[in-house]
Amino acid sequence: MKGHCEQCGLRFEREEGYWVGALIINTTVTFGTFLVIFVGGILVTWPEVPWSMVGTITIVANGAIPIAFYPVSKTLWLALDLGWHPLEAQEIEAAAARAVSPGA
Repeated sequence: MKGHCEQCGLRFEREEGYWVGALIINTTVTFGTFLVIFVGGILVTWPEVPWSMVGTITIVANGAIPIAFYPVSKTLWLALDLGWHPLEAQEIEAAAARAVSPGA
C-alpha cells in the first residue's frame, strides 16, 4: 500500500500503530464469518452433520477471508477514524504539499 494518496496527498498511516483498528475490524469479520459458517452448517445439516465438510469449509473460509477483506478493513478503518478524528491543520498542510496538481 502506498504511503499517501497520489491525488489529495492524504497520509494513510496517521500515527504509529495506526492499522491496529483495521486488524480488529478484520478479526471481527473473520470471527463472525466463522460463526455463520460453522453454526449455520451445523443447523442446516442437523442431525446428520458432515463434520469433515463443515470443518473444511470453515478452515478454508478462515484462511481466505482475512486476506481478501484486509484492504476493505483498512479503508473502513481510515474512514471511521477520519469521522471520529478529523484532519488537523498540519495534516492538511502536509497533504496539500504532497498533492498532485491537476495539470501534472
